[in-house]
Amino acid sequence: MIIKKTILSVILVMVFCGNAGGESVNPALFDPLMDVCDLVSKHYVRDTENDDLVAAAINGMLHELDIYSEYFPAQDLDEFEKMTSSTYEGIGIGIDMKDGYLIVISPFQDSPAQKAGVEAGDRILEVNGQSTKGWFLTRAIKNLTGPAGTEVRIKVLRKDGDTKELTIMRERIQVPTVRPWYKDGDEKDYLLDDDSGIAYMRITQFTSDTSAEFDAAYERILEQQGQAIIMDLRGNPGGLMSAAVAIIDRLISHGVIISTKGAHSQENIKRAQSRGTYPHRHMVVMIDGSSASAAEIVAGALQDHNRAVIVGKRSWGKGSVQQVIRLPESGAALKLTTDHYYLPKGRCVHRLPDAKEWGVDPDVEQELDYELLDDLRNYTSELNSGANQDKSEETLTKAEKLKKMLGLDAQLNQAYKQCKGLLRAQPSLEGLASEEKTDSDEE
Repeated sequence: MIIKKTILSVILVMVFCGNAGGESVNPALFDPLMDVCDLVSKHYVRDTENDDLVAAAINGMLHELDIYSEYFPAQDLDEFEKMTSSTYEGIGIGIDMKDGYLIVISPFQDSPAQKAGVEAGDRILEVNGQSTKGWFLTRAIKNLTGPAGTEVRIKVLRKDGDTKELTIMRERIQVPTVRPWYKDGDEKDYLLDDDSGIAYMRITQFTSDTSAEFDAAYERILEQQGQAIIMDLRGNPGGLMSAAVAIIDRLISHGVIISTKGAHSQENIKRAQSRGTYPHRHMVVMIDGSSASAAEIVAGALQDHNRAVIVGKRSWGKGSVQQVIRLPESGAALKLTTDHYYLPKGRCVHRLPDAKEWGVDPDVEQELDYELLDDLRNYTSELNSGANQDKSEETLTKAEKLKKMLGLDAQLNQAYKQCKGLLRAQPSLEGLASEEKTDSDEE
């Protein structure tokens, strides 16, 4: 009886959603599904758990829609909230789904995952010996997170075809989401170059703390007389869209920030407000194939408003909106894709089937030298750790450290050159408007 009642609750939700703008679902179509679940429960060779049958049946239906729509029981709602939390216990990675497998968008800087050797693009084949084929994101999070001090074993498939088995000790992950290029103890230095005033900030993900951290970083850059800013969104898996919208709103004073629309929902447009816009500084944004979701919205909106030059590689292409709908009786919930995100000039961020355009294309395409990637990660962590530097590094001047960094990071080097060019073209920013009005801003 519990199976029929729970599935019927899902049908009622879908009928409600269908009535919002299209043909409603006939509940009679689901009679075979409920009958099969009851037959399995009564006659299968092994005992089965009703809750597991319900979840499997519903998720099988949702999986035909897309990889982001998902059903989860009431006790699993906490796992969904971990996806946008800046503090949790786990291994510190951003993940997505592709071809039925978990894909690492990126490990967070200085996280247990990064220290263990997890790389962007790794396909997670197993977690603690269990195949992840067909897993949803909530199940992955539930299995990868856990009490600090406990271990999790993962098997990954690398882009080059090699497989690696890694054992990772979980830690309490408290992610500072906005980072400078260099940190000495508690002192954060955002200026790459004191003479030119070129500053750098890296946003690692978007959480409830990110907009406040961005405010502190931007205000510090203004205090340091920063004239141009490099915003590094490489490897940023996204997070809370509200945090991304808040940051864009601080950088443009008018016009469309982002819009959402779907087959059964009205178009929702978010616009910038002039109040609270920061003083204009030249801006270059770095992206790569692991910049996803909220990171793509920031880069794409700033690009469409001619507010930033985009450097790097095309972004991931994750731009769908999920609504969490509580089921009437069980306390379970349905996470259902209802809309897609569209940039101010109308481009859909999401990578739709057979689409030739998705995500954000850079204005200046630039590859990394992947042979230098390990050295770059190690040096970035060292500069940003706040710990005492190696003896060999203590004697280097700031300019020498920057030269070493630019030598390891071709994308940062290109972004630095773009900032130099912007400053040569327009060295004085006094009285400069926040951004030029684009065609998409016209009412």
